[in-house]
Amino acid sequence: MTITEKYLEMILPTLAVNKDQRVEPKIIKGLRGYAFPCPFCQFRCDKESSRNRRVAYLIPHAESYSWTFYCHRHKTDECQTSRSFPNFLAMYNPELYRQYQMERYHSGTTGKGHNIKNPKFNKKEK
Repeated sequence: MTITEKYLEMILPTLAVNKDQRVEPKIIKGLRGYAFPCPFCQFRCDKESSRNRRVAYLIPHAESYSWTFYCHRHKTDECQTSRSFPNFLAMYNPELYRQYQMERYHSGTTGKGHNIKNPKFNKKEK
């Protein structure tokens, strides 16, 4: 299991915020992705049935270990465009993103040539 898959598994149960919602596995271009109510714009819907519709997706990329978040509704700034998994995680759960970033940093998969920046470290003064 990759680091990204580990953190994906951690957030999947949190994407359905009430008992009427579900995260459903969905085959997208022959790969297993996930469909769920958008965590950013579902609360802008007037009807409960609209809120519960699975309009957001986490889509895997073939031949790589990266994922993309996409929402069909486009009702907020957060879901206007598709986003890489690190970018989605940074907006959805900033604390978990920092843990993800540090784990990727320690494995050597941040910075130039990767889809996530190196973490910023605070320098201690003497």
